[in-house]
Amino acid sequence: MSFVLEDLGLAYRKAKVDLFYSSSPDLLAIAAYEEHLSENLSALLILLNGSNLKWVEQKAFIGGWTFATKSVTWADRKEFRANGTGLIFSSPEEDWDRTCELLSETEEYSKPNAEFRLMAQCSIDFHVLSALWLLKVGHQYDAKLSKCAYGNRLRRTQNGKNINPLSLGSFVPYLTPFRNWRDNGISSMRAALDDGKKVVALTADVSSFYHELKPSFMLESSFLRDVLSLELTETEKKLNHLFIKALEAWAATTPLKKGLPVGLPASAVVANMALIELDRVIEQQVIPLYYGRYVDDILLVMENGAHFRSTDELWDWLFERSDEKLAWDGKGESKRIIFQPSYFKSGKNKSQICFANAKNKIFILNGDTGKTFIDAIAHQIHERASEWRAMPRLPRWAEHVGTDLLAATQSDGETADNLRKTDALTMRRAGFAIKLRDFEAYERDLPPETWKAHRHAFFRAFTQHVLVLPQFFELSIYLPRVIQLATACEDFRELRKIIRALDQLCTKVRRNCSVSVKAWPDDGPVDDENVLALWEGHLLKTVLESIMSAFPPFLSKNGKREWKEHMADYRPSDLGVKWPWSTKAFQRAQARLFSFDLAHMPFRFIGLPEEMVAQRGIPDRRSGAIHDESAQMLPHSVLRGATLLAEWSNLEGLPRGLLFATRPFNLPELFVLSKNVYSKDHEEEIRAVVLALRGFTLNDKMPFMDRRGVLQIPDGTPPSDYRIAVSSWQTRLESWTASVAQQPDPDIQKRYARLNHLLDGVISNPEKSRYLILPELAVPALWFIRIARKLHGRGISLISGVEYLHAKHAKVHNQVWVALSHDGLGFPSTMIYRQDKQRPALHEEQELRRIAGVELKPEKPWKKPPIIQHGEFRFALLVCSELTNIGYRSALRGKVDALFVPEWNQDTDTFNALVESAALDIHAYVIQCNDRQYGDSRIRAPYKDSWKRDVLKVKGGITDYCVIGEIDIQALRRFQSSHRSPAGPFKPVPDGFKISKTRKVLPK
Repeated sequence: MSFVLEDLGLAYRKAKVDLFYSSSPDLLAIAAYEEHLSENLSALLILLNGSNLKWVEQKAFIGGWTFATKSVTWADRKEFRANGTGLIFSSPEEDWDRTCELLSETEEYSKPNAEFRLMAQCSIDFHVLSALWLLKVGHQYDAKLSKCAYGNRLRRTQNGKNINPLSLGSFVPYLTPFRNWRDNGISSMRAALDDGKKVVALTADVSSFYHELKPSFMLESSFLRDVLSLELTETEKKLNHLFIKALEAWAATTPLKKGLPVGLPASAVVANMALIELDRVIEQQVIPLYYGRYVDDILLVMENGAHFRSTDELWDWLFERSDEKLAWDGKGESKRIIFQPSYFKSGKNKSQICFANAKNKIFILNGDTGKTFIDAIAHQIHERASEWRAMPRLPRWAEHVGTDLLAATQSDGETADNLRKTDALTMRRAGFAIKLRDFEAYERDLPPETWKAHRHAFFRAFTQHVLVLPQFFELSIYLPRVIQLATACEDFRELRKIIRALDQLCTKVRRNCSVSVKAWPDDGPVDDENVLALWEGHLLKTVLESIMSAFPPFLSKNGKREWKEHMADYRPSDLGVKWPWSTKAFQRAQARLFSFDLAHMPFRFIGLPEEMVAQRGIPDRRSGAIHDESAQMLPHSVLRGATLLAEWSNLEGLPRGLLFATRPFNLPELFVLSKNVYSKDHEEEIRAVVLALRGFTLNDKMPFMDRRGVLQIPDGTPPSDYRIAVSSWQTRLESWTASVAQQPDPDIQKRYARLNHLLDGVISNPEKSRYLILPELAVPALWFIRIARKLHGRGISLISGVEYLHAKHAKVHNQVWVALSHDGLGFPSTMIYRQDKQRPALHEEQELRRIAGVELKPEKPWKKPPIIQHGEFRFALLVCSELTNIGYRSALRGKVDALFVPEWNQDTDTFNALVESAALDIHAYVIQCNDRQYGDSRIRAPYKDSWKRDVLKVKGGITDYCVIGEIDIQALRRFQSSHRSPAGPFKPVPDGFKISKTRKVLPK
């Protein structure tokens, strides 16, 4: 059996995503390969199906390697700092210079050691071969692993049995498995302690795991037969042989002469397989309370029945039960634990799998002190998770940005959120990543000129506290994102300062440091000059690609001036690639990367409505290059879905950015794009699109319009009570006017900060809400989906008015957008529902005409208010003055549990009477949310006792806030389901009231 072009098309599709999300993607190489994708894959197909197998060992196929930073250390670094001169420098640069001076004055002088690690720079052909191996062979290896192996597991179909060939990327996203690995271990310890057991927990990791491993064991018949019981076909054996030989050939070209390519995603499966016998020994012979392995990080929890008092005792106990696969190696300080299964013992397969003794930790836990210890870790996990869940927030004053960044990157006083993380490096990286994420959110959501002071303060702090030694070696992975941030915001003066600081840093490494490479052979000296030259070249290439990917398609006058003053004369040293000197050349490069979905701005944004996406990073729509040969390389199901999506997005042909997307449309965006989304015919279309984009087959719980005209949105098990957060939020009149006139909002930065602060309060509130309602015209449409997805992470659905949407012919739409949770994918997701205000209020109509000469018209007219059933909760929406329409209120009588009314209304006296009346004549809960400057936001209920009727009511204040109220729709339905109203707790239903059959329940 031979391979076909479709096999390679799917493999490339996965390989591209895997590489894009790796720590050092080669964007230019991916773009160059995809420009001639048909020719490249056809040539590779001929080699795969040929009889000559030597091509996998050629340099042109396997690619090369470079060096990446690891750490800078010196003898007794902590003690050296503690016993120094007592001098403390505010400047990290001065601190480094003084450290080097003090070291030079010591008797046994040695320079600080700059340690690097070898990183693969494999060819795209090699990446495609690797992805093909995962699709055809690697998944069979992966299936042999037990559930105790959490990290780097392959994506499978929804039943979990088969590899998913259509999903983008090869691996399950890391975050959920990592959390499960950590949380399951902590939960098992807590449960054992609660049962009165004594517990011992062991954490360990393999030293230089990837660099020490030889992949040849994967081909051994004894490993396949005796260990895995795996039978491969002849075609699979050939592919397996090609892949493993390519790994060996790559290792032979490196100075280490061994190891797996770090940066080649498929290496992760080989690494997982190397430890499969360790998993089996511990699970079957030790039988622990919990055992989990995340790649090479091990967490083992056992009952401490043997009363271990030392590390050696525990390891000796494990050795006795390991069938001689675990043992001590060496003596004294060099003593370490080795793992030596049978498949590593032959000469060519011999690998050094060692658990460095210094990193292994044993925790003896019992009683209340053990519980306190576990609770402390759990608390830190919760705190860090809360930081990630939080909305983006910058300091109020730009002067405090540096203080925040220093606190995030400092190395003292950190607390660990994991038994493994007793060193502070991971925590420090997480702290910086959270700060950077906040700045990136501002870049997406706000015009650059509105928050320039904060951004420039961040770049200054980054240059002073991160682009210095030794900090940069620990945080260098964030450099591309910072450069993209500066470039996208046209901060070319700051960009030049960053590049200059990098040049100075490279000079200091050369001048002040000795050089070492992780896992370097003991019998060979390190070629310092070669290591540094490769590292510097890779660093400059990363800078170039980051600038290209984020370069604005259209520069402002200030941006053109800043580029000319600060970047036009920049002449980097040897890059290995041509530096495009002009802004036009950078813009062409950005448009090219954008068309392949490799730019800073995702390609899918070109297809979304303009009001939903900042247009700064989107080039001309013609940049969506057409891929004419697509039909040869991808299955019909992918082509059909991509064709439909291109039509929805008004894109011609089949753009590469859709066919080979790295960041495809998410489900909420598809609900916005699709037309007639709730019809049965269209349901099949959205199924086809989701299958093409993400490889998922949607279940039968998709939203649909039933025969009574009710929009049904399935949402799992309904809660007993519904908690609703009613906001007291103000949109200033200046912001409203700017929205009408299509001018910049003068209050946008403060408004954005206020909104994030308000939403943080809702997210962190222990009284968890089910819904959050904001007033009419409360937020720009650009912000809606992002904040809705944040709220969805806490199980909160969002109802909010969005700013006017401008259409052709001087028309505007006033819409309420609703983001509702649902389980249409088989797991919690979000759908977006949009409803138009049908007619403007009288004063609104006058002001729209006076300010901008525009007229309010609905995008989607309706005659009766649409009704939504979200899970078991049935409600409707009316926007402000629509509440005054008695026909609308009459149409809802008996059909809804609640009515949501977002408003921007000055006439609170009139609406007070309307809300009180509506709650009684519709006989439903009325949730009114008005702008804070006018107030009277409330939840009104048709209770019998007058003092109960206002479930909550808020007015006034100078800050934004939310108040949470609770409604009981089952009690309301039981009351209404009686033929004659019972004595309470609600007022009797009004004359002529009739409950709809679908709301009827067993009467009270």
